[in-house]
Amino acid sequence: MSDEAPEKMKRENGGRNLAILGIASVLIAIVTSLASLYIYHKSGDIYLDCSLPDADCPSARSDSEENDKTDVYVFSDSGDLNEKVLDEYLKELEKISSRVRKMENPFGGDALSDESLGI
Repeated sequence: MSDEAPEKMKRENGGRNLAILGIASVLIAIVTSLASLYIYHKSGDIYLDCSLPDADCPSARSDSEENDKTDVYVFSDSGDLNEKVLDEYLKELEKISSRVRKMENPFGGDALSDESLGI
C-alpha cells in the first residue's frame, strides 16, 4: 500500500507539470510575439511594408508608379505581335542590357545601389 501512494503522486504531479508547461509555452509565445511587433513598429519597418492593403506609404507607392511610367517599357499583353512591336521591344531590351554591361561587376553588391537601380 505504501508503494501505490508515491506512484499516484507522481502521476498527479506529472499532469500538473504538463499543464504548467503548456501554459508557460503559450505565455512565452505571446510575450515574444508582442515584443517582435513592438520592435517592428518602433523601428519604422512597418511603414516600409507596402504589401499591406492599408499600409501608410502612399508616397512610396506614388514615387514607384511615377518611375514605372517613365523608366520601364511595358510590353503589351494583348494585341498584335508583329515586326514593329518586336523591334521596339528589342530596342528597349538593348537599353537595359547595355546599362548592365557598363557595370564593372553586375553580380556584386553595387548592382543593387540606388544609382544602378535608377532611384
